[in-house]
Amino acid sequence: MTMTRKLILDSDGGVDDAQALLMLIAAGRTPDAITTVFGNVGLDAATRNLLTVLAVGGRPDVPVHKGAARPLNQPVIDAKYIHGEDGLGGAPRPETIPQTASDNAVAFLIDTFLAAASAGEKVDILMIGPFTNLALALRLEPAIVAGIGQLTIMGGTIYGRGNTTPAAEFNVYADPEAAQIVFTAPLDIVIAPWEPCVTHNMTGAEVDTLFADVPDGLEKDFSLALAAHARQTIAGYGGGDNFRFVDPLAAAAVIAPDIVTKSTRASVDVALAPGITRGMTVVDPSGRLGTPMVTLIEEARLDQLVALYRASIAFRPAATQ
Repeated sequence: MTMTRKLILDSDGGVDDAQALLMLIAAGRTPDAITTVFGNVGLDAATRNLLTVLAVGGRPDVPVHKGAARPLNQPVIDAKYIHGEDGLGGAPRPETIPQTASDNAVAFLIDTFLAAASAGEKVDILMIGPFTNLALALRLEPAIVAGIGQLTIMGGTIYGRGNTTPAAEFNVYADPEAAQIVFTAPLDIVIAPWEPCVTHNMTGAEVDTLFADVPDGLEKDFSLALAAHARQTIAGYGGGDNFRFVDPLAAAAVIAPDIVTKSTRASVDVALAPGITRGMTVVDPSGRLGTPMVTLIEEARLDQLVALYRASIAFRPAATQ
């Protein structure tokens, strides 16, 4: 029997990050550790948000390590205009949340991957925020690549249609130099780019139907508030009453890799020069870029995505079932 590898979640603690973490917990793929990073909100708020999700999901035992508070070379940007001032769209919170395990996520990543490599093992990592933590770890200790298993990323674009600029997706644009370090490392990388996150969606009415028979409680109220905020945000940008699978698409690819029905193998690099293309992911199926080939998701089974999301909103920790 194949053993499931350990999993690290690296996240900037926004609305869809919370949905992705709840999806992992409900599917029995709870991360063995979480590293936090600036992004949707500042580092402290992102960390607090992920600790909150662990409390709601009944997994306060998962160690959380605070990571990078700023990009490698540029000023900090955030996405509070998307995720709300608190990063969770004002969702209700439990009275108590766990404490962090450390304030040095980069050291944790280095130690974990080096230990795995020395034991002849690999640890998987799911990154759904800016790439800074792993980029710093790779820059400080390149030998960690031997201990990194599959790296699944929500980030970048496949067709060049960004969400933060016309060319760039937020997680890459927030720290393009870090993204360039990660995308060009010799790793097994699977990317959920921005465009399929837009095309894999549900209507608001379908979301309402999913929640209709979920028992009342903090867990339902929390997930319902996340979904409502996401729907309001899309509607506010002219997208109608819809719900998109963004970070949950990347999480679903970790939980059930066969959910992906169409993908592209390509070299990927990141445009770093100032101007309208900064942060753009250049995708080259011919491989002429010379960077390692990665897998970019194009299509996934929507019914399975919905089922995984439904399980996450209906999930109740053992103590509260």
